[in-house]
Amino acid sequence: MSTKAVRYILIMVLLAFVPLWAVAQEEEEEGEQGGYEDLLFQEVEVENPVYYPVLSVGTGIFSYIGEMSNDMGGFSSNPPLKINVYHFLDARQLFRINLFGMSGNLNGSLHDIPEQEILEGQYEGITNFQTDLLALGINLEYGFGHFFDKRPQFRPFIALGGEVIIFNPRSDYMRDGIRYDWDEQIILRDYNYDYNLRNANVFNLSSYSQNTPALMLDVGFDFALSQRVSIRITNGFHYTFSDLLDGMPHKDGSGNVIGDAGPDMLNFTYFTFGWDPFSESETKTMERLFADISEDFDYTVIADSDRDGITDLHDDCPEQGTMVDSTSGCPIDSDNDGVPDYQDQQVNSPPDAIVNEKGVEMTEEEVISAVNLNQVAVNRSDAYMIPVSTGWSSQYSKAEGDLEIPEKFKPVDTDRNGQISYDELLQAIDRFFNGRSQFNANDIYTLNDFFFAQ
Repeated sequence: MSTKAVRYILIMVLLAFVPLWAVAQEEEEEGEQGGYEDLLFQEVEVENPVYYPVLSVGTGIFSYIGEMSNDMGGFSSNPPLKINVYHFLDARQLFRINLFGMSGNLNGSLHDIPEQEILEGQYEGITNFQTDLLALGINLEYGFGHFFDKRPQFRPFIALGGEVIIFNPRSDYMRDGIRYDWDEQIILRDYNYDYNLRNANVFNLSSYSQNTPALMLDVGFDFALSQRVSIRITNGFHYTFSDLLDGMPHKDGSGNVIGDAGPDMLNFTYFTFGWDPFSESETKTMERLFADISEDFDYTVIADSDRDGITDLHDDCPEQGTMVDSTSGCPIDSDNDGVPDYQDQQVNSPPDAIVNEKGVEMTEEEVISAVNLNQVAVNRSDAYMIPVSTGWSSQYSKAEGDLEIPEKFKPVDTDRNGQISYDELLQAIDRFFNGRSQFNANDIYTLNDFFFAQ
């Protein structure tokens, strides 16, 4: 890949990245209120926003009308560059002034050379040219704002102005080389533009100026990506007051007619990206001391009892008053052990672990100790059980209707009547504590939950 192609690609990547980054930054700054805050904050238009000058940068393709045929210069050794600084002249943004500069290469060649003109040497063997251009100018722009209530996303415009163009035409001409092949009827070129047409004085002209004033007309449209970022696509026509952009005059120093009588014209089709990071926003958020609501307003819509930012209508735990999940409004329990994070001293307990009231996993000895805590031997006839919540839940906690004994616990049902009795439960527990059971502590707690759920 050539150096000029790499340079052009880098410019295009830069121009594409900057507006996307700017739009992302703008969206990140915009916040959403939501809930009752929508009643206390109102988006209003700024009557006279303050605008600051805005920079836009872009590229495009040069073309021209002159003695030679136009060769597009968009991918030349020096890709065209357009830099524009603009400022709105009024609050409605009907008019703006643009200060701009552009640079690049203009290319052309003679694609069809009549034999008589070659024999007479009218073009002095000059069949190709490349001109380095630099232009500085100013124009006044009208954006058709009178036809829109608000500035539209798609906005046409027209601009008139003037500029000064500095140019330096060169050719790949070689006096000792053959520039035209009569047999093949083609122009031979080496594309090495090292022959300065002004310094060589090919057409016997006295030293001529290498700058010219020009009038320009821009017509195009802006497409707003956001309030501060926009893309501009434009075609600019430049009427110059020189016939030497291509280095070939209308008449040589002896008065012989060489080229066309009219001046050379320049056309520039381009696009630019503009980003306005400093101007005042056209709207702003106002905080109201009181919300303007009707007498029949339903306050339950905005009620938030625990002030956690989740309205009661969407809050599954409306009386917690602590850091909550953003969707349910309940205290966050990262490890799902039944103890919320703000009380949990072990926030990453293993799945299905038995934990104490502080959320810390209990060892099997601690579980057994807790089960036997303060137990006093009593007669079987005097024994009774009181279901006590242990702080965790199981798959049977909210079960309804008749339950079938799980396959694991069917051996506990010694009388095969489809239910686990109180005595059968005690026997299973006794076997566990005597070391004669295949159940672990979790199984015993699950069996206990099943017994009370059936």
